[in-house]
Amino acid sequence: LLKETARYRKLSSWRKGFKKTWRKLEETPITMPINDAYRPKVNKWICTCPAFAVSRFLVCKHLIQRVHRVPPIFFLEADRFREPPFWRHKSLRPLEEYRDEPAAVFVGPVEEGNENPNFGGEGDEDDAGGMDSDGEDDEEENGTHQHDGSTFEEEMTANINLILDMAAGLKHQLQFRDQRLLNALQREGAGFLRFARACMEKERRVNSTRSPPVSTWERSTSSAMFYRTRP
Repeated sequence: LLKETARYRKLSSWRKGFKKTWRKLEETPITMPINDAYRPKVNKWICTCPAFAVSRFLVCKHLIQRVHRVPPIFFLEADRFREPPFWRHKSLRPLEEYRDEPAAVFVGPVEEGNENPNFGGEGDEDDAGGMDSDGEDDEEENGTHQHDGSTFEEEMTANINLILDMAAGLKHQLQFRDQRLLNALQREGAGFLRFARACMEKERRVNSTRSPPVSTWERSTSSAMFYRTRP
């Protein structure tokens, strides 16, 4: 695109990272058949896969590979919204086999603040922490965490019981003051600890009258998007 100065318009730093992530996911293999637990919906631009839930850009390979390859102009003009579909642009057209789902097209004026949804500063495009974790997604599809048909309540209760039992076990370890255990906990449980901190930080800010409101795309709490806070 050309501005009035006749100079090419450059991508802002967060859009560079967005483009790099998008193009990478266009080429990332998808294990078939797709995991039954995943529900990619192009029309709403949402997916239930783990990678989408932690993606700083709210993208995953399942969604990106269900639409036609986007042109370069997409990365200059696409806008991210606070409600589904999170990404909207006229070039987001579903492939033939998914045409029963309407495209997440640009439908009106850009919401205030959408141009720069607080993705971060310079160099973000190279920050691996802000990109989709292909490894996590592949683990899910390869059966590391299989969806065995149990109900949500059964799975969640089992997870809660495991966490409570582990917390009690860790409390017992305090008397031994073994730094090696603490190191192992921080190393092996880093992902869960980050998730727990994000959820608690979101809850603290939602229930605080002094803290700024939580943004959908705020990096520090993006992984807690689906966590409903307690009063």
